Amino acid sequence: MVNHLYNINNKVLIIGVTLLISFGWLMYQSGLLLLWIEDEQYGHGLMVLGLLGYVLYRRRDTLEVTSSHSSWFSIFLSSLALLIFIIGAASGISVVRMYSIWVFMLAIVFAIGGWTLFRKLIVPMFIIFLLIPLPAPLGPSLTANLQLISSKLGVWVIRLFGGIVYLEGNVIEMGNVKLLVAEACAGLRYLFPLMSMGAIAGYIMHAPLWMRWLIFLATIPVTVFMNSFRIGVTGLLSEKWGTSHTEGFLHFFEGWVVFVAALIVLVLIAWVLIKFIPGKPSLWRVFAVENKPGASLSPVQADSINWIAKNTIIYMIVALVLAATSSTYLATRSQAVIAHKPLSSFPLVLGEWRANESSLPTSVVAVAGASEYYYSDFRSSKNEKINVYISYYKSQRYGQIPHSPKVCIPGDGWVIKAVTPVVLNDRNGKPFTANRLVTTKQGSTVIAYYWLKQGRKMYSKEALARLDLIRISLLENRTDGALIRLVTNLTPGESEHDADKRLRKLSQNLVSVLSDFVPD
Repeated sequence: MVNHLYNINNKVLIIGVTLLISFGWLMYQSGLLLLWIEDEQYGHGLMVLGLLGYVLYRRRDTLEVTSSHSSWFSIFLSSLALLIFIIGAASGISVVRMYSIWVFMLAIVFAIGGWTLFRKLIVPMFIIFLLIPLPAPLGPSLTANLQLISSKLGVWVIRLFGGIVYLEGNVIEMGNVKLLVAEACAGLRYLFPLMSMGAIAGYIMHAPLWMRWLIFLATIPVTVFMNSFRIGVTGLLSEKWGTSHTEGFLHFFEGWVVFVAALIVLVLIAWVLIKFIPGKPSLWRVFAVENKPGASLSPVQADSINWIAKNTIIYMIVALVLAATSSTYLATRSQAVIAHKPLSSFPLVLGEWRANESSLPTSVVAVAGASEYYYSDFRSSKNEKINVYISYYKSQRYGQIPHSPKVCIPGDGWVIKAVTPVVLNDRNGKPFTANRLVTTKQGSTVIAYYWLKQGRKMYSKEALARLDLIRISLLENRTDGALIRLVTNLTPGESEHDADKRLRKLSQNLVSVLSDFVPD
């Protein structure tokens, strides 16, 4: 027997309210709700959820399910979501908890209507998935790439209007004016909201599938171009009136103007596309929210429905409560304090190498977010020079993680030529793999060795380090870690082999004392 989802009685209402309260509590515990309220990049989350709710309400007559539900699969998904949430809470990786919320949503969908309802809600579930932050290091890597693209196109806009500009990575120079295209201007602030709007437009659009996909995918180039136009205009205004207008209200206002302009461009693209639809329907008719434009909704039937099997809903509510309760306990759990020497007391002499310590700009320190850092140029008796940077994080919870040089280096105008593994030895002679990075800029070549250290283990892959963070958090109740980077310039006529030789020599001296400052 087929039942309509909106035929509810008091029993279903109680079930729905209980689920809603439990789910809302869990969303708050995960940090997802606060993210949608406070974060600028994901502040569109509640608006998109509201739009989706309105669309699904208007299309409620099409959301039909059979009396057979996927109870066991729903229980499996609920158990999986509970496990993911506990892992995220224990490790302090908030994005893991946020993804568990999405899995809980899937469990509810399958409990209500099984595969039948899931197929009807694939697009809304995908849109909700876009409202969750990308995990590290994928998020920072995407941001860095968008920064570079935005910077290049922004310079093109400036030159288009006669401006004289020089670009070095994400730094735009125009005479005495120097602008840094920061992460906030990289495009993500517009990209995800516009992608969500494009996905909703494609979902409700009455048009061929290719056209609906095109509307969604068009949001990417539209966002990048419009954001680059904003950067270009900002550069031109800064050149004429100074950089004061790029801060505060005007910067915020310019951002919203560009976003609205991007929406208008998206509507114009849709208007052009519907000209290819037979009969050339109006824009309003193509984007009518009802499943069939002009069709009236079916009246609400008097008979009630039994949405979810009793055992399934009880299990789901228990899983939601357990997840929220465990989160509260794990979040207040004190982290183990690992004794170590401060990096401020790092040795000034390592074998034949002597240090000349210095400090990083405040803006760089703020972006890195490390608990402690060490920055120094070491010179050998042969006057060879290697820069050493160590950033130590007492806790990597809540997004405080080392930034990969692969993400940061291009922002200063350097071009990555090669990234290869290199095998080094720890203080006990045991080999471990680090990264060897070759970069160039204006004829200069730089070689860098870098790796991550968490406890006793060294990692060249950030993703593996993040996974191991879950292990050491659960088993050792610690989330500390560090990034170690050694950089040297190739002198004229020098081979890469010579640079590698001195990097290996200093790294061997460095790892012999590293565990005193970055504890095992």
